Amino acid sequence: MVKRIAAVMAVWAAMLMAGGSEGARAQSGADAQMVVQLQQIHDQAYARCMSDGRMGSPGTDLQANCSCAADVAMNLVSQDAKQAMADGTFASFKGPLLQGDEMSRDVTLLKTCPKVGAYLQQQYCGKDASNPHCQVLEKAQQQAQ
Repeated sequence: MVKRIAAVMAVWAAMLMAGGSEGARAQSGADAQMVVQLQQIHDQAYARCMSDGRMGSPGTDLQANCSCAADVAMNLVSQDAKQAMADGTFASFKGPLLQGDEMSRDVTLLKTCPKVGAYLQQQYCGKDASNPHCQVLEKAQQQAQ
């Protein structure tokens, strides 16, 4: 996804510099809007993670885990949400922001950011192992192995 965003940005910049057709400029503008909004989702996820401070010890550990988790969040944005971003209708979008269910998102997060697993375990299961999120996380940890 990050590579696609970079590719869209490169095409968009090249088209603007070359003075492409109006239709191409309109599409590139929509893609640019989507890229900006995806970056905002990434930045918000990162900022929230950092302010919560629950995914690592302060410093580089927390920064790396939050950055990885924010990358995953950005990559899990649903196609419908991306389309709404490109169409300029994201502010009124009512569909699912992320792809998949809690289990699939947890598996993706654990496979992509394996260091996060212990912190999620502590968060979800630390006080109450009967927490439904704890049960989903434990199944996701098995699937992620």
